Amino acid sequence: MSFEEGFTSVKKDRLVFIFGPTGVGKTDLACEVAQDIGEIISVDSMQVYKGLDLGTAKPTAEHMKKAPHHLVSIIPPDFRFSAGDFKRLALKIISEVNQRGKIPILVGGTGLYFRALEFDLLNAPPAERKLRETLYKKEEKNKGYLYKELSTIDPPTAKLVNQNDILRIVRALEIYYTSGIKFSRLLQKGKTRQLMPLKIGLNIDREDLYARIESRCKKMIDCCLAQEVYSLLMKGYTEKLPAMKGLGYSHFFQYFKGCCSYDETLRRFVRDTKRYAKRQLTWFRKEPGVFWFKPTDVDIIRRKIESFIKCKGGTGCFQS
Repeated sequence: MSFEEGFTSVKKDRLVFIFGPTGVGKTDLACEVAQDIGEIISVDSMQVYKGLDLGTAKPTAEHMKKAPHHLVSIIPPDFRFSAGDFKRLALKIISEVNQRGKIPILVGGTGLYFRALEFDLLNAPPAERKLRETLYKKEEKNKGYLYKELSTIDPPTAKLVNQNDILRIVRALEIYYTSGIKFSRLLQKGKTRQLMPLKIGLNIDREDLYARIESRCKKMIDCCLAQEVYSLLMKGYTEKLPAMKGLGYSHFFQYFKGCCSYDETLRRFVRDTKRYAKRQLTWFRKEPGVFWFKPTDVDIIRRKIESFIKCKGGTGCFQS
């Protein structure tokens, strides 16, 4: 289905993006501003997986009461979910939300998913199974090899990708080896804008953000994140799966393998979460037309969204 076929009933300038680093408070803020006017679509590459609850900070039952949520817990952990899958499902839900007279509010921290929706940039070569298997075998023999290879071939992409995110590392290398096009170049070439969303960026002082991340990681552990990972391990889900590469999950997999002590696992979990937040901010700060707020600016942001909804069109809709 083409973009036009799946999106004919949606007003292209009446979408809201809310993004920012992990731990900043996106879900709480989104639920407050969405009440009575919108439905939330998760833009998170990990929240789509069933059974990965604590480590992905999925919306709670209380969040769900405030506003409907979509694209949360929809696929099993052994499914390889791509940006293309996200785009296809998100466009369908956007259309349905619009038909109900609500505003689609897309919330999360996966920058590539936002860009995949806003721009037509997914004309990438299809996956090649043999090449992909070869790349995975190289990584199995020498952990970290593929990230080093990507850093040499395409440094801009390597800076945006977690060195443990093998799925995206392999995909970037796969695109390069099959087309000769670097993934960073592919992103730059995607300039045909499909949507005109209102972009709300959330951020706080770095010191406060890191304190929140430390507190959040501790809360996840206190709520038995280790047991959740162990349960997934017992169900046969291995660390090779993309879903198991997420923050917290990959760390406790290493712990259960005996590669790290418990204290070292916790230290690395917090450290890598902070590093991920830094990479997210690097990505989102390059986004054009973003209105930046603190997560406590609920009333201001809601007024901004309501004004945007009522605007009849034109550049005035994006004025501060």
